[in-house]
Amino acid sequence: MDTFAPAVPAPGAKAAKLCGILAILFALTCVGFPIAIFLGIVALVQQAKAKRLAKAKPETYLPVPATGLVTGIIGLVLPVLMLPLVGIVSAIAIPAFLGQRDRAREMAVQAMVEAARQKAEVIVTELHAKAPGQVPSQDVVIQALARDPGIQAFKNPYNPSAPAFKRGKEGVLGSVTVYPDVEEVGGVTTWSIKFRGTARRGAQDRLIEAEVITHTQEKVQGRTEDGWEVVNPPVESPSPKD
Repeated sequence: MDTFAPAVPAPGAKAAKLCGILAILFALTCVGFPIAIFLGIVALVQQAKAKRLAKAKPETYLPVPATGLVTGIIGLVLPVLMLPLVGIVSAIAIPAFLGQRDRAREMAVQAMVEAARQKAEVIVTELHAKAPGQVPSQDVVIQALARDPGIQAFKNPYNPSAPAFKRGKEGVLGSVTVYPDVEEVGGVTTWSIKFRGTARRGAQDRLIEAEVITHTQEKVQGRTEDGWEVVNPPVESPSPKD
């Protein structure tokens, strides 16, 4: 008595179905468009191979369902249909993301300027308490500020390898600079420590400035009177480049 082996799926049928499904999934992720197109082509090639074998040996292979063909075509068509949508979403999302990133970096610079100002205020207050009547040295305050662990922990939000805190008037984007200053207005001489941070909003650079007054001297009827006070929290102002 003759026995017949049961028919089996043609080689390539399962691969066509799997590649077609994966092509659709990658197409829906948007970023996987190239992979989706490749898998769609593979699905169609495997589907054609399976149909050829099933037609040539119908007694050996089962009829090939159209699943691989359909999913392969969808995997190829979806990227084309979704390209305009991706363009629209990108046009909206990318500027919004960049704007939020610039704002976050600007707030980080502003926070560093404020932290440095507050620490300098504490140092000046302590120096006045330790030596009442003596004028605190600006250099001593700046040196103590540079040694503070909190100040040393600053990180440049634009470039982690760039300095975040340095002495001088000029600094790189995202850094906070500190320098001594002396001004005389209306007979009043003011010694202060000034802070300047540079941030960027869009294409414009912004200066965030603050100061701590270490000593004042006023001429009154031919003599001078000393005093001191802490003033001026961070204030954002346009860069000279604006």
